[in-house]
Formats: sequence, structure tokens, C-alpha cells
Amino acid sequence: MTTVNIVDAPCGYGKTSWAIQYMNDMSIESHKFIYVTPFLDEITRVQQSVHSRKFFEPESVQGDTKLNDLHRLLGQGKDIATTHALFKTANAETRDLIRSNNYTLILDEVMNVIEQIPLKKDDLESMLNLGLIEYEVNDKGLTYIKWKQDRLNHESQFDIFKRYAIGNNLMLCADKTALMWNLPCDIFKMFNHVFIMTYLFKGQFQRYYYDLHGIEYRYLSVTKVDQEYRLLPYDNREVHDKQQLRSLITIYEGKLNDIGDSRNALSKSWLENSKNKDLVTKLKTNTFSFLRNHCKANNSTALWTTVKGNKEMIQRKLTPKGYKNSFIPLTERATNVHKDKYHLAYLVNRFMNPIEKGFFQQNGVQVDEDTWALSELIQWVWRSSIRDCKPIVIYIPSKRMRDLFKQYLSSDKFETLPEEAVTDQPPSDWNL
Repeated sequence: MTTVNIVDAPCGYGKTSWAIQYMNDMSIESHKFIYVTPFLDEITRVQQSVHSRKFFEPESVQGDTKLNDLHRLLGQGKDIATTHALFKTANAETRDLIRSNNYTLILDEVMNVIEQIPLKKDDLESMLNLGLIEYEVNDKGLTYIKWKQDRLNHESQFDIFKRYAIGNNLMLCADKTALMWNLPCDIFKMFNHVFIMTYLFKGQFQRYYYDLHGIEYRYLSVTKVDQEYRLLPYDNREVHDKQQLRSLITIYEGKLNDIGDSRNALSKSWLENSKNKDLVTKLKTNTFSFLRNHCKANNSTALWTTVKGNKEMIQRKLTPKGYKNSFIPLTERATNVHKDKYHLAYLVNRFMNPIEKGFFQQNGVQVDEDTWALSELIQWVWRSSIRDCKPIVIYIPSKRMRDLFKQYLSSDKFETLPEEAVTDQPPSDWNL
């Protein structure tokens, strides 16, 4: 049974540097690696930094898909660097090839391991009446949608559900109001070792997904000793120096924050609500005032974000004049390309998708929405120059998000793990 290693440490602690060192140090006879990252430029970084072995990136060539090329590389036992997007398409063949070739997985940042699939009111009933699907409840009481074998050749408006169901990816919410795409959890059991490099894992969807499926995991941290990076049990971690961090971060306090006082202000639904049209315009004006008047910022120093909205409508409505090119997505992570920016505006109040949150809660998994929201904020903020221990100024008009960030900077509350968490074990690979 594979126990997942969660390398949980703040941005800049050397998680990626440790991974590169690990892949360089291990013998090519004993270890084969799959490195999975959100961004293509990080694939290039790994290919250029790991000198002891050659990493291959799956490509779509001569009519074959990237997944087909991934299978070819897996069958040849190659070291592979690829993206979250491709890894999410893994199927039964992928899992078999991983298991038979004894791979180690290094996952750079958590993935979107569940996702709500749009479901119209009568879709389920129609598929049942047509004899296309059946329900299958596993030993944990989780309900999967199964496409009947004798209807595999049936084409209909329900083919999107068929694709997910065939891959064992489609789950039913307990109240039968929604369907969830779910990365088959047994893929993580196919590896010799799994290392996930992230921060504040306790608030992440992937943690709740592991709890849902009974995947065991241990918390680790990383440290640097004499120019060498080492993993250590989470209990032995270097406690984050928040005092130094606080000295580098100036959080704007002033009247421009008045717009975000209510708990739900600046949430996705708030931003999309036509009743708040004038407030959205005011938020845009406030952001311009912060960047231009308060910070004297330009496009080479500024970063800002919000939810994009349908056809990027919200993003366009909020774009401050002169700062269109300073926008980066609020899900931006695992990249260093913005590390010279130090005037920041975070124009959103993060809440979980209520259907996805309810999916876990209906199945007995408790979620911590505030820790999740904070972790999303931190990942975005650490794209900036703070990752190089350089000062930043940030505008967070949502009072809820601002208070969470202040609490993070003044305490260790969010790094304190649940009592049942495994925090005193070394990593699974004895070579470490």
C-alpha cells in the first residue's frame, strides 16, 4: 500500500530544488520518475536541471495523442516530465504501465482531482430509462456511474457522461443532484513512491479526496543543510519566521477597503450579481487609485487578479486603466516569471464551489474552507517578489480575505495539523 509523501513547506523553502537533487542523485537502475507540473516552462526547468537522466515530454505526433505518446514512453521505462492537464487524462492502460515499470511520482502542487460535471434535471432519469447506466456502490459507500457494457456503441447526447463513466471517473453526489468527475484514486497506488510538493495541504481539495478514498499520507517538510536539501518529518520542520515575513509585507489599510466589509463581498457570485454593478465599478476605481496614486505602480511592478467570469466579463469590467497587462489568473502557481512584481491587488473573496464542498461533506469528509481560501491567496501572492524575500505592498479589499492573511502572518494556526495527521515519520524511500 503506497503512503503518499506530502512535502508541505512554504514557498521558497526549496521543495523543487530538493526534487531536482533527488532525481539527480538516484540511480537510473533503481528509480524511474514521472514529474508532473502545472506549467510547460517547469518541464523545461527539470529537463535542463536534471543531468543524470534524460526527461521526455509526451508529444502529439503523427496523429497520435499526447496520451498515446505517454503510454509509449511509459512502456519504454523513460523518465517523463508532463503537465497536470495530461496526467488528469490517465486511464486504465496508464495505470497498468505505471505499476509494471516501478515509477516514482513527483507532483508539483496539488491537482484538480474532482470537478463538477454539468447535469440537467432529467439527465440521470433519462439515462437510466434508456438502460445506458447503472449505479455501483463501492465498499466505502461511494456511488459511481457505470456505463453498461452492452451499450458502449450507443451514441447519444449523453456521450460526455459515457466517456467519464467508462474511465471509472464519474461519481454521484449523495443527494443525486450533481455528478463529479473524479481522478481514479488507484493511480496513486500504482507508484513505488509518491511525493506531492505543496503548502497548507490540510486545506486542499486533494487532501479531502484522499480522505474520501482512504488514501494514506504522511506530512514531511524540507530543509537545507550544507548546500544539500533534505526531507524530514513534519514535526521536525523549521518553523516559519513570520516576524521577518511581516516586515516584508505591507497590507493596505484605508478607505479603499470599505467596499469589502461584508462577509460575501467580492465573492464570485457578488461580482456576477447585476445588483452590484455600481460597486464593481467602484472596485475598479479603487484598484486604479491604489496602484497609480498609492503605489505609483506601472506594468513592470504591478500584479492584480480576480475571477475571469463568463467570457472574461468580470476581468474586463475590473481592469484598471493602464494595467491590462498586469493581470494574472488567481490560480497561477508553480512559476517564477512574476518574481519582479511588488505592487499587488487581490480583488476576490475565495469560496469553494458549493456543490464540490457539499460532495465531500455528504460523504463524511469535513472541509476547512478558510484554510483553502488562504492557501489560494498565498499561492498567488508568492508569485511576486516576496518569494525572493523582497518587500511587497498588497491591496486586499475583501475583509474576510484580509483578516485571514493577517491571522496567517501573526500565528501558526494554519500550519497546525489535525491530531490524526501522520507527522513523525520519515519519507517512504529508504534512499532518503
